[in-house]
Amino acid sequence: MTLQSISENADQFGEILDRTGKPIRQASIDASQAICAETKHVLELASEQIRKNPVPIVVAAVAFGVAIGYLIVSGRHTDTFQERYVDEPLSQATDAISSTFNRLYGNLKFW
Repeated sequence: MTLQSISENADQFGEILDRTGKPIRQASIDASQAICAETKHVLELASEQIRKNPVPIVVAAVAFGVAIGYLIVSGRHTDTFQERYVDEPLSQATDAISSTFNRLYGNLKFW
C-alpha cells in the first residue's frame, strides 16, 4: 500500500462515517428535545398538583425524609462502651458457665 492509497481509503472512510453519523446525530438531538419537552410537561403538572394540594405533598415529603433519615441512622450503629466491654463479655461468660453446668447435669443424670 502506498501513502496515497492509505490517504484515499481514509478519505472514503471519513465520508462513510459522515453519511452514517448525520442521521444518528439528528436522531439523538430529536430524542433529547423530546425528553426535555416531556420533562417540562411533567414538572408543570407536578407544580400544579402541589399548588392545588400542598398539605398531602408536604406530609409525604416529611414522611419520606424521616424514612430515609431512619435508614441512614440505623445503618450506622456502633456498640457503646457498656455493650462492648461489659454486656458482651458477661453474656459470653454466662453462656460458657451455662453450657458447662448443662454438661455436668447431663453426666449426673446417668448416675
